[in-house]
Amino acid sequence: MIQPATTLSRLETEERKRKGRAMRDQTVRRWIVQGVCLLVLLAGAQASAQILIDHTSTNLGLIPDSSIDRAVADLHIAYNHTSHGSQIISGMNALEAYPDFGDRYAWSENEIEGQLDLDDYGIPCNVPDLSQGDYIDDNGVTPWVTCTREFLDLPENVHINVIMWSWCSIDWHNAQRYVDNMEILVAEYPDVAFVFMTGHAQGQSEDMTPDRVHYNNQLIRQHCADNRRILFDFADIEAYDPDGFYYWDLALQDNLDYTGGGNWAREWITANPASELAKLTTGDGVPNYPGCTSCSHSSSPSEAMLNCVLKGRAIWKLFATLADGLVFADGLESGDISMWSASSKAPPRF
Repeated sequence: MIQPATTLSRLETEERKRKGRAMRDQTVRRWIVQGVCLLVLLAGAQASAQILIDHTSTNLGLIPDSSIDRAVADLHIAYNHTSHGSQIISGMNALEAYPDFGDRYAWSENEIEGQLDLDDYGIPCNVPDLSQGDYIDDNGVTPWVTCTREFLDLPENVHINVIMWSWCSIDWHNAQRYVDNMEILVAEYPDVAFVFMTGHAQGQSEDMTPDRVHYNNQLIRQHCADNRRILFDFADIEAYDPDGFYYWDLALQDNLDYTGGGNWAREWITANPASELAKLTTGDGVPNYPGCTSCSHSSSPSEAMLNCVLKGRAIWKLFATLADGLVFADGLESGDISMWSASSKAPPRF
């Protein structure tokens, strides 16, 4: 009696996947016929230029309100991560709570009208992030590829058009396996935007030992530049302060400490206490706003929560760019990553 039930369950699962794939194909055909689908915009952007979100992408003033509106209306995002990846969510929460912004940066997991649809921890999986999923499973792919396939193939997820997975530690992991497996998903689901990510600072500077942090980040950057992929450069956002000074080569840590006892977030906020970035981080002088209230691995000193604020601003730049189907004027189109050969502090690329 047990065996037939197990077989039926497997058949039901495969049927749900088949229906999901059919619904997704039908949706893509309908969008193409209408000529106004987000798929066409995303494909056009991916074909014409790399979409790079890095330390130059944190200025909210460069994002038109109409682009935010399109992101809220058109994007349906699933994001899986652990603690370091939660820095993006913490930054988004700070923006959402900041009184001067009203409901401009509101987001929800419940598809609420007028709010960005982002399903946090949205993909059921036995591995929670890229780091813990860095191996090949019985399907011949990484387990996060298997989980993403199963998730996207369900009929109820046919609307999902952006997938993000982030790293915990990228140190000693196989970045080539990562990009190869991301390419599997890119090929199988052309109507979905897959966001590549680099890994956070771990005090290793520009050490190019294979499989260490900088080596892996460089490999991912080069792959995305060569193949015109969408990259949220997590590490690059940590590497530069808001004035464009470079700290990665100073044994930068994930809380923005660097060699010699400095912390670039604390130093920058001390020098710029009246700036919007400082107020978003600390809440000083802003009624009914406590500041950024959490930033995993980057909350001591408290000014280091600027790390999360910058990532929250950058992720909205990504969403706006995806919704528009283009790269903003300050984005990187050439695939030039030469700045990352710098051996000392350098100004920003743009």
